[in-house]
Parts: sequence; C-alpha cells; structure tokens
Amino acid sequence: MAEVDRWATAAYLFGNPDLAPPMVTVTLYADLNCPYSYALTARLEVLGLMHRCDWRGVQHDPSLPVPPRLGDRRVMRALEDDVDAVRRLAPDVALTPPPVKPNTRRAIAAVAAVHRQHAPRASAFRRALAAALWVRGDDISDGSVINSVAVWSGVPGWVDLDGPAGHRLADEWDMEWVTRRLGGVPRLVRPDGRVLWGLASAEEITEFFTTPLRSSGEFHPG
Repeated sequence: MAEVDRWATAAYLFGNPDLAPPMVTVTLYADLNCPYSYALTARLEVLGLMHRCDWRGVQHDPSLPVPPRLGDRRVMRALEDDVDAVRRLAPDVALTPPPVKPNTRRAIAAVAAVHRQHAPRASAFRRALAAALWVRGDDISDGSVINSVAVWSGVPGWVDLDGPAGHRLADEWDMEWVTRRLGGVPRLVRPDGRVLWGLASAEEITEFFTTPLRSSGEFHPG
C-alpha cells in the first residue's frame, strides 16, 4: 500500500487529480452457483468497483446434471460447507443454501447473450439470476426460471437467451479461463496479469484496483 499512499499524498499536496493512482479495470471470472463468487461480486458492488469489472461466467463444475439431482448428499454437503465458509468471511452478505446446486451452462450463456445483444441490461440480468439462486433458491438451470428473471430484469423479449451467439461467447469465456490456468473461481485478473484469488477482503480488493499497472502488459499468473 506504500506506493498507493505516495500517489494519494502527492495528489492531496499538489491539488492535482492527475497524480491520483489510476483505477484499474479488471476481468472477473465467476460462476453463478459459487457462493464465493456471489459474495465477492456483492463486495465489489459495495465498494463501487463492479463497473470496473468485465464479468465472464465460467463453469467450475460442468458435470452437474440438468435437471439437478435432488437428494445428492455429497454435492449439497459440499455446498453447505462453502456457504458456511463464506458467511464467516463475509458476514455482511446475505445468502442461503439453495435446495439444489444447478448446472450453470444455460444461465451463463443467457447472460452472454444479453451482453452481446443488449449490453445495457446484462449486469441487471446477471444480478437477478444470482439473487434467484442465492436469495430465493430457484433452479437457474431451468429455462422457465431464466426467462422469468429476464422479464423481471427488463431484458427485451427479442434477445435470444438460448441462441448460438450466447453459447459461443460463453465458450470463449470458458476457454480463456482454462487457458489461463486460473484453477477456480472467483478470480480477478488485471491487464498486467496480476491475479487476486478467491474471496478477498475489502482492503485487498482496493489495493488490487489502485496499485499502478506494471510496465509489461503480458500475462504473468500470480
């Protein structure tokens, strides 16, 4: 934080906002059925930084069946453990273990479709889908749930939520995530390759966004 503090002090002393540390725009890889992703996104919203994130949905568990398998004790036990961990790390974020852990392929493709065909509603649609799962416990692998959330969040009816354009973009996001070998979600990645892993604290997030970019734009994990 020392470098950031020097920038801020210079900006204050000389009254020059151009001396303030730059606010970096990052890529956020997340999965809609991951409670860590949900909590990190909520924390970014509170910090006023979500608009500086390029959200890209990826499936960290593509093997989940559609429809979800009711009574899968192994999956639900792991999900409940994750929710308990998130509650300890982010007690300010309200979330409830849903009755099932849905496959997110179709929901992510729907967000990608809105992003591509009517970008102004993409963020609201994504937030509404996440709330449908983590607040109401809806099965967001169900096309009827996805469609109702789209209507509620103001997505125009002419957007093809399950069309090839959305699925192609979702595939691109997933391939990029796999190629970068990020290993899980959530992951924040800066243009200089620096990565913030998992559900970071507010202080870590702020430092991540305000530290000046390294001179090289090449990707260097870690």
